[in-house]
Amino acid sequence: MRLNKEQGRKRQLATILTNSIFLCIGVLIVVIVLQNYQVNRDVVEQEVARTKQQTKSLVQEIFNLRIKSLEITQDSYSRNKLLVEGTQEEDIHSLDRFFNSIDQLSPDVAPDFRYIISGNELIWDDGNYQFYGISMSQINHLSKEMMTGPDWHISQTPSSLGVRYLGMRRTAIVDINSGEVVGHLYIGIVLNNNFSLVNAIAKSGNADEILLAVGSEVIATNTKKQSTKHIEWLEQASKSLNAGRYMVSRTDLTVNNVPTFLSVYTVQSNEHVMTFVRSHYIWITITAMLVICIAVYTRVWLGKRVSNELQSLMHYTDATIQEQKVSKFVGSSIEEFDQIGNSFERSFKRLHEQEKQFTELFNFSLSPITLWDANGELNRFNPAAERSFRRGQAQQQLIDSLKPHIRMCAQGATLTGINTTIANKTFRWNLSPISSDNRITHIMAQGQDITSFIEAERQSEAAREQAEESARARADFLARMSHELRTPLNGILGVSQLLKGKMESEQDVEHMDILCNSGEHLLAVLNDILDFSKIEQGKFHIEKSAFRLIELTSTVDKIFKPLCDSKEVDFVVESNIEDDLWVYSDQVRLNQIIFNLVSNAVKFTHEGSVRIVLNRERKNGGCIFTIDIQDSGIGIEQKRLKDIFEPFVQAEATTTREYGGSGLGLAIVHSLVNLMEGEVSVDSVVGKGTRFTVSVPLQIGTEKVVSGGGLEADPATLFSETLHVLLVEDNHTNAFIAKAFCEKYGMKVTWVEDGINAIDLLKTDTSIALVLMDNQLPNLGGIEATEIIRNDLGLSVPIYACTADGMQETKKEFLRAGANYVIVKPIKEAALNKAFIYFKEHHYSLVE
Repeated sequence: MRLNKEQGRKRQLATILTNSIFLCIGVLIVVIVLQNYQVNRDVVEQEVARTKQQTKSLVQEIFNLRIKSLEITQDSYSRNKLLVEGTQEEDIHSLDRFFNSIDQLSPDVAPDFRYIISGNELIWDDGNYQFYGISMSQINHLSKEMMTGPDWHISQTPSSLGVRYLGMRRTAIVDINSGEVVGHLYIGIVLNNNFSLVNAIAKSGNADEILLAVGSEVIATNTKKQSTKHIEWLEQASKSLNAGRYMVSRTDLTVNNVPTFLSVYTVQSNEHVMTFVRSHYIWITITAMLVICIAVYTRVWLGKRVSNELQSLMHYTDATIQEQKVSKFVGSSIEEFDQIGNSFERSFKRLHEQEKQFTELFNFSLSPITLWDANGELNRFNPAAERSFRRGQAQQQLIDSLKPHIRMCAQGATLTGINTTIANKTFRWNLSPISSDNRITHIMAQGQDITSFIEAERQSEAAREQAEESARARADFLARMSHELRTPLNGILGVSQLLKGKMESEQDVEHMDILCNSGEHLLAVLNDILDFSKIEQGKFHIEKSAFRLIELTSTVDKIFKPLCDSKEVDFVVESNIEDDLWVYSDQVRLNQIIFNLVSNAVKFTHEGSVRIVLNRERKNGGCIFTIDIQDSGIGIEQKRLKDIFEPFVQAEATTTREYGGSGLGLAIVHSLVNLMEGEVSVDSVVGKGTRFTVSVPLQIGTEKVVSGGGLEADPATLFSETLHVLLVEDNHTNAFIAKAFCEKYGMKVTWVEDGINAIDLLKTDTSIALVLMDNQLPNLGGIEATEIIRNDLGLSVPIYACTADGMQETKKEFLRAGANYVIVKPIKEAALNKAFIYFKEHHYSLVE
């Protein structure tokens, strides 16, 4: 019985539907009524506004017509012979007769008063102004205000009857025969109580009442009603566009398009509009009642028609839910309900299929899936999870490791990538909450065995550490090899430079130049290896200085011309570089680019020529330096051109066996050109030769004064007294060379072989002005010795480091330890000269 009552209440859905329809109809009625009301209100307001605008225009036109009539009449008789003669003779009687005849002919356009002024004196007036309480002095005052022009003047003047508002106009009286102005005729109209004016406006403007006002004062009206004479009411009514009993319009009068202080209020009966509005409201009421009746009838009809169909549809849905079995919908006689029922049937089948798929996915998934409730209790395993966690302590480990995350997920968070270790295996879990009725009821945890991935990550980390260790070992090896190679090179270059200064024969000097340049070339090969290592590590820097650009030409000619002569290959160097052109760039790296390219050209050319063209082109305050190297050698295949700038790459596999080389030269050239913001290109034909073109932007530098021998300062005169220098060097050759260079500057050199002896000497000898400190020393290295001198001994004596590895890290460590300057071995006389100049500029004053 209770079930039947509940089912009976469910059938009220039909009532809800019909009530909704009724509500929609009601809302629609209200919207229509409001919209209709608004539209009609707008129409009425527009009509009222249009009528008021027309009234304003009409009132202004009537006023203009009135004063224009007076103006035309005045102008028409201003040249009359009788008026001219009477004015010339000042014949008052003649003038009275003339104007009386004029007024009899046209009494409607006669002004309220007239007077004539000739020679700034009043010679005649009609005396009418006295009827309005205006005195002669006021007439003279008004005349003076109208000294120019024939325009109308609206003014006010005091009188014995109160303030009078006047409209006055002056016109000239001209003798037609002589063209002489014999006087001026003044006419005036009094606006106070000017019934003829307001009646004319009322008659022509179709207005019931007319009020002429100045501000808040009504000065003329055609009505005796006091209620409409209140300016406040008139002003408020004139601004309103709503339909009322009266329609009031305000017109602010203008004269010759000049605003005046006069306003005209027109009051018209609005009864026809009010009748229209009342009729409209009556029809709206009738229409609304008719629509309500239709709505009520529709509600009753829908209630009976739809109720049975809705009840049948609800029975079908209830039976399907309760039985959990999808049966076929029997259909409905109403098409819409039939479609709804079929949709329900399809939806139930789809939900049933989805639930079946979810169950199969849960059961047949190869990944472990667990289902938890919101309190962190494990409810269900899928078969994969049972195989992984049902044995031994695995289940308890699973609960202990995931329970904190389950509780967090129960607060609404979705967690991914949670790694747990269970039974010697690593699982990665993704947790997501399952909501029902806006409340989290369960949490699903899906796992994946990533033990193999973790092991791969460990192996990858080990490989990375091994690679880093290998890189560090390579850097240490390069540093040691640099030191071992630079040490004998220091001896070769140092002795060569010393002998060069003592030779007198030009041929011997030339041979020594070749020896020095060859040593420099060998040093460049060593630098190629070190530079490529720096470039790979991103630690390579361009160091700019000022130098003469022509030096590049002479250097390449001296080194490579003898090689080409020995191979009977023509070696041609062309240049348009001025001898006095100084630039600011990295001279060493430009030399390195040229040497690498020319070296390749000479190496691979057996006959013909090697042609080098060095050009400069001034541009935007700087210059573009172009290096064009063309040979007639073996050439390079087109398909291999794209790879020649890669490290350790040569054109053919047999090239290394036949010509030697490491394949680093072009890679270093390409990197150096990029660092100097330039461009490099190559063009080659197999069997005919290769052409490399390099363009690098350079800054124009300032000329430096260089002493003889290519040094910036003369060693013999650089210092005015003998300086005591402490040389810390373990290699006898290097010590000999450094000592010989220092003695050229008149220095006294004390030589020790390690850092301990240097520290002991500095503790007792205070005459030492400069310390030249080697890096790799026995017993105590140069960097450690520098730190002790600065920190433990507290000495400020200048320390110039001399290092052979050329690594930027070594230079930074020396400067961090307290060194003042770093010289890279092999020590060259020019580099040492710059160092001593720096010493004189920054530290020599401290010694003195």
